[in-house]
Amino acid sequence: MKFRRKLAAFTAACVLGTASFTGMEAEAAEIPEYMRSVTYFGDEWPINYWNSEDKNMEENMARIAADGFNSLILVIPWREFQPSEVGSYFNERAFARLDQVMDCAERHGLGVVLRLGYVWDYLGATETPKRFAAITKDDGPERKLWLEYSKKVYETAAAHENFWGGFITWEDFWNYTENMGRDMAMSSRIRMAKDCGYQAYLEENYTLDQVRGFYGPKLETFEQVYIPYKDHPSAELFYEFYDHFLTELTTETQAVFPGLSLEIRADGDIVYDGMGGKKYYSHSATYPCPGADYAALMYSVSMGQVNTGNKIPASTALEAMTRNLDSIYAAAGKPLYIEQLLYMDSTEAFSHNTQVEDEQVGEFVRNLAPVLSGRTNGYGLWVYRNYVNNAVYNSQFALDQEGWSFSGDSRIEERNGSRAAVIGKKGSISQDLDGRIPGSSRIHVEFYAEAENGGASVTVQLGGDEQTIHVGEGKTYRMEFASLPRYTFSITAERRIHVDDIRVYTYEQNGRIYERDGSAGDLAGDFRTLNGELAAE
Repeated sequence: MKFRRKLAAFTAACVLGTASFTGMEAEAAEIPEYMRSVTYFGDEWPINYWNSEDKNMEENMARIAADGFNSLILVIPWREFQPSEVGSYFNERAFARLDQVMDCAERHGLGVVLRLGYVWDYLGATETPKRFAAITKDDGPERKLWLEYSKKVYETAAAHENFWGGFITWEDFWNYTENMGRDMAMSSRIRMAKDCGYQAYLEENYTLDQVRGFYGPKLETFEQVYIPYKDHPSAELFYEFYDHFLTELTTETQAVFPGLSLEIRADGDIVYDGMGGKKYYSHSATYPCPGADYAALMYSVSMGQVNTGNKIPASTALEAMTRNLDSIYAAAGKPLYIEQLLYMDSTEAFSHNTQVEDEQVGEFVRNLAPVLSGRTNGYGLWVYRNYVNNAVYNSQFALDQEGWSFSGDSRIEERNGSRAAVIGKKGSISQDLDGRIPGSSRIHVEFYAEAENGGASVTVQLGGDEQTIHVGEGKTYRMEFASLPRYTFSITAERRIHVDDIRVYTYEQNGRIYERDGSAGDLAGDFRTLNGELAAE
């Protein structure tokens, strides 16, 4: 296998001034010419993976390697790894799990790439997007916290020989731009434009007359600049500022996380001229990713398509992908790492997006090698194995009772190397799920349960609704509930039962590669074929 470079661990040690890197210049990770990656979250999903047990980790990674993949992408939620809003408190338990996952990956010959700063998790009561929004202030406490977190993650990962670097994504920081579409007072828009550095950016890069060309002649000073409305011509200036912010943040973070890349926003955004016309704003200013060997990219078949819920042939999708990647590659001036290759997307919110004809998705995958070669240095999958949007924190009791309320004679027990909840006679366990369940007509509940001495009557409550079932032999029990405005989830038993692997969800994300139970889907062989061709080049 060809290798293209070594990870600059020794350089990082010099930058960080950390003694823990002593001698690592001889042990720096060799990164293959082509990365074939799977975003890994075990048997759960990215939002609650780091508080799960991942009992099947060895089996999962063995299958990934057998399918021809050579690396994992791990999403590292900022709040879960650094819960405190002030100071430098870290969740050492999460960092210990990161060591465990990287060790397991190494045993199976898999490198590890980190997605730094994932915005979603269930830890703590604060609203995570606010932390990401506040990071726009380059002199604020959140920026300091971000750099401390990034440094700690790098130090932990770089101690492993199979560490292949990482990237941040525009997705995790995009929430701030949504202020353009929110109903806010003008005074708030002006204050936010100052706080995030937008006013200062315009004053440094434009004359006031130039800014008036976007905002209108009534603008008298830069201090009157406000966060634009999304349908106003000035939105173009704010997109430009935000591209600058993302590039600046990437560069600043590279001082503590060398080689860090940025997942660029390849989609354009509509901007209006105020006279009934519109155009697409390109975020190509972010494409070069200074200081990184590659530009990271999320690529969807829907890119550049009409996106009216239509289906297109595989050949059309491949031709469009070739044109799109050629354009992005030319603007970036360096290889592209498609860490999210969306060859299909079953997310309900994006059901309007153009998709490949269902029966031709395999053909699309099998013919990707010529499109990827020469334009990319790797690709990654988000849905290697189907998952559900589980709203339960600590759903496998890996963290003992954390996140749960236990009543009666209920506790945690170890069974066959795995933790499970024991609900005593007339006892219960409960968890507040408010804010975690998206709108849906039906909510699915499933859990493993086992009763002793002939079974037990078990009542499951979700919000104001409840259902009672009989639990006997150890198996997964399933039920459905109607959607409600608020959700407290609880399980109550008349007799002693064991409960584990609890999931409360509204949809299953389908990638057609592996089912949730680990059985192969119809595309598993197509990706093995693709990986074999890419490895042979």
